[in-house]
Amino acid sequence: MNFNLLHEIVLAAMVVLLALAVAVIIERFIYYSFVERTRKRLGKALASGDSSAIEAAVGAARTPHGRIMAGVLAFAGASKDQFENKVQALYLQQQSSVKRLLWVIDTTITLSPLLGLLGTILGIIDTFNALATQGVSDPQAVSQGIGTALFATAAGIGIAVFCLVFHNYFNERVERINEQLKVMALEQAGAMGGEEMDVRGGREPARIQPKAVAA
Repeated sequence: MNFNLLHEIVLAAMVVLLALAVAVIIERFIYYSFVERTRKRLGKALASGDSSAIEAAVGAARTPHGRIMAGVLAFAGASKDQFENKVQALYLQQQSSVKRLLWVIDTTITLSPLLGLLGTILGIIDTFNALATQGVSDPQAVSQGIGTALFATAAGIGIAVFCLVFHNYFNERVERINEQLKVMALEQAGAMGGEEMDVRGGREPARIQPKAVAA
């Protein structure tokens, strides 16, 4: 069995894994920046109290915050319990877009050190096979073979550390976005707290007045 070839295949797999992780990191940076800019525009529209500006901002926002606000405005005629349940369901639906592709970075953090260790083991096995066949006629070549094998472990750990920094950063961004979504949903639910929403009693459902979202 050609262990040197397997060692090279493992190194190539690590390069592919790193390329995927970098692509996801770039995509998530762009996405979270766009979400933050959209949230600020939506917050300004809500603070202005201009219904036309609010509807325009909500219609233009293709982000979790915009979808939450669109749902809030669409559920304005529901009873309080129905409103809270629907907004909660809408909040849970936004998690897929907020956390999308982060599993690739998480997998890279876990898998790259293991691949590096595997590459090192395969490289050392190949070196020992060469020693068993040719003897220790060239100690420098043996040292170079072991050094090449250990490079896989170093590369795997380096990739994991690199991705871990961004993974923790993105997790913090996800938590921040989730808190903003919760605040937005709770504020709009609270706006209905003092109103009677039972349409069976013959009363016209109160229209929710959008409130500004905390920065």
